[in-house]
Amino acid sequence: MQSRDELMYNYEDFTWIPTISYRLCGFDVLDTPNKPRPLWMKLYHWACVCSHICCVCFMFRRIIERDTINNISLVMRYATLVTYVVNSDTKYGTSQQKQAFQRLNGKLAELFPKTKQSKIDHRVDEYYWPRPTIVLIVVYYGSSAMVVLGPLLQSGYIYLMENRFSYVHCYPYYIFDPDQDPLWQYFLIYTLEWLHSTLMVISNMSTDLWLVSFEVQICMHFDYIARSLENYKPNSTRDPKDRKFISQIVNRHNDLLELQEEINGIFGSSLLLSLLTTAGVFCTVAVYTQMQGLNLEGITYVVFMLTASSLVYLVCYYGEKVKTLSTYITNAAYNHNWSDAPPDYKKSLLIIIARAQRPAELTAMGYLPVSLDTFKQVMTVTYRVFALIRQMIE
Repeated sequence: MQSRDELMYNYEDFTWIPTISYRLCGFDVLDTPNKPRPLWMKLYHWACVCSHICCVCFMFRRIIERDTINNISLVMRYATLVTYVVNSDTKYGTSQQKQAFQRLNGKLAELFPKTKQSKIDHRVDEYYWPRPTIVLIVVYYGSSAMVVLGPLLQSGYIYLMENRFSYVHCYPYYIFDPDQDPLWQYFLIYTLEWLHSTLMVISNMSTDLWLVSFEVQICMHFDYIARSLENYKPNSTRDPKDRKFISQIVNRHNDLLELQEEINGIFGSSLLLSLLTTAGVFCTVAVYTQMQGLNLEGITYVVFMLTASSLVYLVCYYGEKVKTLSTYITNAAYNHNWSDAPPDYKKSLLIIIARAQRPAELTAMGYLPVSLDTFKQVMTVTYRVFALIRQMIE
């Protein structure tokens, strides 16, 4: 069993998961001059980007031609691909704000408790990545990989059963005819599709993981402020000590509100579009899966859809938690024993109460709060649109 000392996490422990996640496609949001990425990683990342651009161009070419989109199943497939591309590209664009990421990351690193006792007071271990979240990340990547690997596994199975290779691949906008096209073209198509999917899946997951990582820090500090304020007992005989304590609380509270605004500035513009496109992906995937039936592709799409919805829930959950913990500060200010405090202390307390009247919120485009209610609304709209599309098809 681990001792308490072994469970003392540092700030880097909270950011290693989103950092490693983005490095799976050769990208690093915190790429600084003193820690440059290896050349092979940069080349790999640009291979993913170029493959993605190539695949998107072919996708829109097929949509414009319309000759190969000749049934409802393909319409749903293309609708899924378009919405997922928009969602992924929006999040990838968000990750390109490297200076903003680095600045926010640096500020939160400075606020992170350094000493053992301070880490205990902040309950650092309780806010570390929970195991269910790590399992969700692994399942999300696994189900996403199966969506791409599924056609290859299907082709291998047909080869074993029928002694013929079917040359099935993932996306419908590349047309391969084994009787006319050379074999190397099939492997080129599959490589392009794999790198294209890698960039989309990792951008989708990693940007949200960075958002969650930052929000966890904000939650931890709000919680610490509320508990510290509620448990503190000021006394008129300790005026200098009380002034120092309340001034630190006021400054820390103000810093956290400003940091939350920075988070909204970085992620807010992509959150709204992300919620809309995610709902679109859920609808089209659900309809497509129902039409395909219970096969390997259908099962992988169902697992993917469940993990994707869990990711949206995770973001909304921490948006809700930030709002809740920031309002606790007002309760803590009212509940702690302030009657014996000096006048300056009470004035500072009023400042905290006034600021906490408007809770910190994770918002999309600055006006749509992201919370558990938002998740419920997204799921409700998704179900209604899914029911409408299914009725139209039937």
